Amino acid sequence: MAGRIIRIDNDHASAMPEGRSARMVTIARSAWTAIWRHRIILLVTMALCVLAGIIFILLSTPDYRATASVEVEDVPAGAARAGATQRPIAPADNEALMQTEQEVLRSRALAEDVARELALVGSRTFFDGMNERRPERGSGSLSQRQVETEAVINLLRENLDVQLPGKSRVIRISFTSADPTLSARVANSYADSLIRADLKRGFESGVQARRFLLGELDAARRDLERAERDLATYAARNGSPSQTAGTRDGPPDSSAGTTATRLAQLNAFRAQAMADRIAAQKRWESARLSSVETLPEVLNNGAMQQLMAQRAQARASVVEERQFRKDAHPEMREARARLAALDDQAAAMANSIRASLREQFDVAVHGEKQIEAEIAGVERQAQAERGRGVQMSILERSVDTYRLLHDSLLQRYRDMASQAGFQAGRIQPLDRAAVPSRPSSPNIGTTMLMASLGGLLLGLLMVAGRHVFDDAVTSADTLAERANMPLLGTVPVTDKPAAETYVPIASSLLLASSAGLPKSILVSSAQEGEGKSSTVHALALALAKLDRKVLVIDADMRRPRQHGLFGITPDRGLSEVMTGQAKPEDVTVQSGIPGVSLLPSGAIPPNPAELLSTSALDVLLANVQGGYDTVLIDAPPILGVPDTSLLAAKAEAAVLIVEWGRNHHGGLRVAVDRLRRAGGAIIGAVLTKQQGRAFEYEYHRNG
Repeated sequence: MAGRIIRIDNDHASAMPEGRSARMVTIARSAWTAIWRHRIILLVTMALCVLAGIIFILLSTPDYRATASVEVEDVPAGAARAGATQRPIAPADNEALMQTEQEVLRSRALAEDVARELALVGSRTFFDGMNERRPERGSGSLSQRQVETEAVINLLRENLDVQLPGKSRVIRISFTSADPTLSARVANSYADSLIRADLKRGFESGVQARRFLLGELDAARRDLERAERDLATYAARNGSPSQTAGTRDGPPDSSAGTTATRLAQLNAFRAQAMADRIAAQKRWESARLSSVETLPEVLNNGAMQQLMAQRAQARASVVEERQFRKDAHPEMREARARLAALDDQAAAMANSIRASLREQFDVAVHGEKQIEAEIAGVERQAQAERGRGVQMSILERSVDTYRLLHDSLLQRYRDMASQAGFQAGRIQPLDRAAVPSRPSSPNIGTTMLMASLGGLLLGLLMVAGRHVFDDAVTSADTLAERANMPLLGTVPVTDKPAAETYVPIASSLLLASSAGLPKSILVSSAQEGEGKSSTVHALALALAKLDRKVLVIDADMRRPRQHGLFGITPDRGLSEVMTGQAKPEDVTVQSGIPGVSLLPSGAIPPNPAELLSTSALDVLLANVQGGYDTVLIDAPPILGVPDTSLLAAKAEAAVLIVEWGRNHHGGLRVAVDRLRRAGGAIIGAVLTKQQGRAFEYEYHRNG
């Protein structure tokens, strides 16, 4: 199953290019058919355009074009950039430069310069060479010379052509006039004026640059003097950094007396003092929180050790005496008094030692604070010295900067002053304009080619417009495209078509259906005067030639014509049959042609639509169809009256008569739609009153 799906997709994919190519072939064939059909329009249009080109060449005045060229170099114009380091010009800068020079050439100022150089104002030769009339009077508030000057400048600018070939640095300056000598003179004058204008701009820019540099040099000199004064004033007030770097304890030049050395020493002292303070603090905290007698300082004190030894002896004596004596004994009281005195001495000494620890801590804290205060003072002094040094450095750098700027501007000004007047221009002459020997316009080959191509294009556009907007029916293709009907045949334009002309159409009717010739055929047209009655008459005669028995019913009860075509003057007809006043066989007459009978229209009723809407017509057709091979019904035009719509549903088939080149697809389509909605089965159309050559059929085989 999957394989089958893939194969179907492949077949579909291969069919797509074939369908596309078939559509392209169809489109190309349709285009060629339209061109061939309107080939006369195409050929006439091309001939007229070629003729217009020839007339233009004959009537045109020959113009001569002279061209001069200049080269734009990288050398800067003027002395403004003298001595400057040249850098490669970027492509964008090069393009901008060339565009600028092009606009300079087209400027009014350069045109005025050319007019002054060649003395064109007041010269009749210039106006004659330009094929222009020289102004002879002023205009408004302008004098005659002012008007002439304006005319000369406008002619110069209008006939000037400036070209920039490719990405080169060459400018081509062309001027066109009827006088070859004048063209060469003006082109060369434009080139010379452009070079002079470049040199002038360079010189003026150099002068302006020197003036600008001189002003900048004066400003730089004033700035340098101000910076030097500020530096001297600051140094006088605060001294140099080397003079203010000393300390209060030593000479300025002593390495130990400098602020940095002093600060390093004080930081070392502070570290030591901090360590001493921490140690003293620990000892004091230990002494404050512990028993006095357990302090290491107390225990390690020599006097305290002796006193404690004496106290131990006294305590031993008291214990010994207590064994032999009572507390009230004098010796016992003396021993206790001596022990109490030793305890007091020990407590006093211990408290003294602990007080000394507190005093050591206080001394350490005070010493640390003194060192920190000294360090803060030295840091303030160092910070002040650093600020003075930074400020002094700023002032010195300012002096150096202004001195460097002053020296650079001075050197630049000297270089510009020495090179003033010797700077080469940017624009250099390349080719001088020669007097042209041949006219540049009109160009016969180019003009004829453009006329031919223009005629071809215009002709194709006219053919396309005619094909698109001319929607008249003139062929089987347009009939099928715009009305969706087959063509049964065509009839050339004649006063009275011969029956032989309709024999092929009658033969087509014999093959109109699977049952052969329809029993009843309604023949009508979209509009009046398209030849439907003549077609009915001729078809009846053609069918009779094919051995068919035909009844012609003239159902156009508004304007009946069949009795006149057959040369019969009837008394009664269809209207009497429809109203029941007569029977069909009573009013049917022989036309005088074997096999053809006529049921004329009869008296014209006031409202034919009412008669046709009854069932009497159905009864009539049912009664007469058995005696004839076919019944041809001549119906009124479809547009404008409802009669044909009522008749369409009664007939077995319908044939539409279309006049060649008259019916447009809008009205024809409405008529066909109305006929089909009424129930008519249209089997085809007959194209009448064809003009021109015989109708062309094309048979195409699709490969």
